[in-house]
Amino acid sequence: MLIKSVKIAAFFCILFGGLFSLHAQPAAVQQFQNNQLSQPQQTILTNLTVGHAAPELYQGENADVGPQRILRLNPRPLYFGVLLDSQGFYTDNANYAQEPNVIGSLVFVNTLQATLTPPALQLGDGKISANIGVASQWYNYENPRVSSLDFDAQTIYCIALYNLGKWQFGLGADYTRLVDQPHYDTETYHEFLPMLTIQRVFPLTENLLCALGNQADYHFSDTPSALGSRGDINDRFDDIVSLTLSWQIVTHLIVQPYYRLEFSHYLYNTFATDDRNDYLQTAGVTLVYNFNAVASVRAFFNYNRKQTNDQFSPAYLEYGGGLGLSLNFKF
Repeated sequence: MLIKSVKIAAFFCILFGGLFSLHAQPAAVQQFQNNQLSQPQQTILTNLTVGHAAPELYQGENADVGPQRILRLNPRPLYFGVLLDSQGFYTDNANYAQEPNVIGSLVFVNTLQATLTPPALQLGDGKISANIGVASQWYNYENPRVSSLDFDAQTIYCIALYNLGKWQFGLGADYTRLVDQPHYDTETYHEFLPMLTIQRVFPLTENLLCALGNQADYHFSDTPSALGSRGDINDRFDDIVSLTLSWQIVTHLIVQPYYRLEFSHYLYNTFATDDRNDYLQTAGVTLVYNFNAVASVRAFFNYNRKQTNDQFSPAYLEYGGGLGLSLNFKF
């Protein structure tokens, strides 16, 4: 009888558009993770010739791990970085629900990030580098129907990279906690995320290249109990395959279409009675204009499609698009 009552309560959560998100799929967690996957091309690139920076595989990757090189890694004389980023975009499904219960909204994401990148060291035929940083992201919804979801994501991370020709291998971890706004006194979620990454860059012409990457990670998570479920119900293994094309149309202007497939295996479904498998497909395009090595603006569009075998964490379709501005200081 208790299990039946819980399932009925979950049904009404879904019915009312996911504003009171199920324990297995908090809306803030989904928004944070999708933002990392769906905005991968917001980067500063001067050109695509030998020795210059290759495109990012996810938003903030260059800030996280240092720029990737197409054919070689040049010494970095600047070891500290500060990133200021602001973007606004519209999503047609801010609550990650199914039709007809979706709620559209403008979303504003402001990021402050500080990084430390020690000098790279020669190791065999390649070079190894490390990066340590902290970041805070403020997520705010314009639609009052979902403005109660406003949150702040706080992250600390460390990663080591080995660059060998056109290959790059990474080993790292980050810790993220989500807190409510405006008081910042209630933690709604936290996770520890160790990861392995690999990337191969394929220069096609002087101004056109392709990057193929894979990331394997595991989320050790904790979510405040809801509907009697367990706190680690969001623990999962991810495998993310990404394909990015970068084309420098003219000086300072770059277009980057991309596709990503993320497979997630959860140890438990919504009510911790069985495991769960999700598939998230993300496709999009970003147009970046770099004024100089510090400032850039972008326009972007992305489309997400999620499939799952958990009936109480429904599949969804979502698209979004908007504008962003980045200031990236090195010293």
